[in-house]
Amino acid sequence: MMEEPPVPFAHAAAPIGEGTPATIGTASETARRVGRSRDRGKRRRIAEESGGWASLPGDLVRLVAERVRLDGDVIDYISLRAACSGWRSSTDFPRSPQEQYHYFRPGGWVALCDGDQTRPDDALQIAFFKLSTGRRLRVRFPTKLRGYRIVSFSGGLLVLVHKRFSIVRLLHPFTRSYLDLPSIAPTFRIVVGVKDKKECFLRMNAAICTTSGATPDASVDVVAWFPGEKAMLWAKPGDATWNAIYLDVELQSVLAYRGRLYATARDSASILQVYPQSNIFAVDTPIPDELGPPSLCRSFLVESNDHMLLAVRHRVALPNTHTAVKIFDVDLDRRQLTPVSDIGDRALFLGKDKCLSVSAKHLPSIRGNSVYTSEGCVELYSLSSDCPESYYLYSKTLWHTRPFTIADHLITYCNHLEWARGLMFHEYPCEVYISKELKEKLKKQDSQLRIPTPKKTSNPSANLSII
Repeated sequence: MMEEPPVPFAHAAAPIGEGTPATIGTASETARRVGRSRDRGKRRRIAEESGGWASLPGDLVRLVAERVRLDGDVIDYISLRAACSGWRSSTDFPRSPQEQYHYFRPGGWVALCDGDQTRPDDALQIAFFKLSTGRRLRVRFPTKLRGYRIVSFSGGLLVLVHKRFSIVRLLHPFTRSYLDLPSIAPTFRIVVGVKDKKECFLRMNAAICTTSGATPDASVDVVAWFPGEKAMLWAKPGDATWNAIYLDVELQSVLAYRGRLYATARDSASILQVYPQSNIFAVDTPIPDELGPPSLCRSFLVESNDHMLLAVRHRVALPNTHTAVKIFDVDLDRRQLTPVSDIGDRALFLGKDKCLSVSAKHLPSIRGNSVYTSEGCVELYSLSSDCPESYYLYSKTLWHTRPFTIADHLITYCNHLEWARGLMFHEYPCEVYISKELKEKLKKQDSQLRIPTPKKTSNPSANLSII
């Protein structure tokens, strides 16, 4: 897996040894340099006579650029614009960050963990991996982002929260454009509280719900939730405060799908549409009774090939007690579940914070028609054989064997708490085997995130809008 350089052009080689004469060489070397110089001059004259790539007609450049944007990737489009000033002036680049997100939506990328026990927001760099091509790109961020923590990845954007002021920022990793939202702390204090809630704030998760189209009024809504809390907070760029949505259940797995937010809940056998807030209802797709009571099952929502899938992790008692996974296709129009026994070359990764569907055709080391679960330990469940397998032999030596596999990275990506701390999930499952020194380091890092006290007002609810 080749990693692309973080800068578009490599630096020229420096002379070997300080003060070493750079002009000393043999006669043959001098002749070769003269010959190469003549060849370069000849190629330059031919390019100038024929006009060269830089002189392509603007309409042709725009046509090629649009095909690159639609069929290729945002990185290819940015590289095309960087080739020369003529191409840059002939192609579109929305000025509004909100339009940029819709126009340059970065799809199919996941963020890799370096596994060096360093927070990516402290290192100011992240290695991104393109699932469909295997392309790897390390992105460096400006130092002004050092005061933020990475909360989640959603819709290709980074969701950040300021450590001191709790301002939420949406950052495009490749264009570096960003959108700022108000501080989430005032609403969090009223809806969730503060006492004994620091750990809850540290586990904040968020998703982006958008409307299609790169127009100035295109919506980019951010919805945040916290483990163990029966409430969600949402806001969009330009809002003065965050709004609250109260729920009757504790969310388990959340999925942003086609501009809406769906979730499974603990101790419930239904799928809920929880955002937009005016349409909160249960999708009539109860989990089959033969899988056991909902309290003993764990349900996950994952998007795969533009379909919503429900994966139910449950226990099978006979002939031997083991973990099993059942897959269902979710029909939102009919509000029905259809059992799926074969997902082809797809592999599902189910984590505490997000789920992922990848193609084994593009990633040969991944086993197709399988499910990778990461609850406590990592397990691989084959839908073909209908039985689980231990992904790792329980040996501490193998846990810490490097380099990491693609599966290791994808499992960690689906468990954001470990990823954000620079820890590979399989090395520290459920924070097991963390040394005393590392625990102190993590505690110090977590203490940097504060829940600021809001400014005093005559009305304590003046800065809160509750739906």
